[in-house]
Amino acid sequence: MGQIAFYATLALLALAAWELWKIHMGLESRAWEHTTGVLSKVWVEDMPDLELEDDPFRDQEGTHSVHAHYRYKVRGRWYFSRRLSYRSTAWIRFRDALDMIDGMKPGKEVDVFYDPRKPDRAVLITGSSTTNIVFLGLYLVVAAILVFTWLR
Repeated sequence: MGQIAFYATLALLALAAWELWKIHMGLESRAWEHTTGVLSKVWVEDMPDLELEDDPFRDQEGTHSVHAHYRYKVRGRWYFSRRLSYRSTAWIRFRDALDMIDGMKPGKEVDVFYDPRKPDRAVLITGSSTTNIVFLGLYLVVAAILVFTWLR
């Protein structure tokens, strides 16, 4: 049990670090420079649902992920990106997925926010979300519980 708890804790801390990085980048993206890009593809996919009998959030809507491919030009150079946002774009409700891409259609111009220090880093939707914070907290709490039980 000790070795499993150790590696599980490491994995959870890695996930927490990844979520913290997404929160940081989401907050940073709010100050990034802006350009206009062209959307080449945008879509919503169904995600597999956990079939828990007593899930209070379970409904007929299910969970989805939202994706976008776009290109944009910075200082005469074209870039291609697939990052819609640093917010959670997977395991979200259908209406939330549709809200994220409202008005986005392939071939249409879109606002692109890019990192001036690294122009190949860009998003269409700036900021982070409460979901990022919830996942960060969840990973840290479960890691702490594992460490506590491991050290007992």
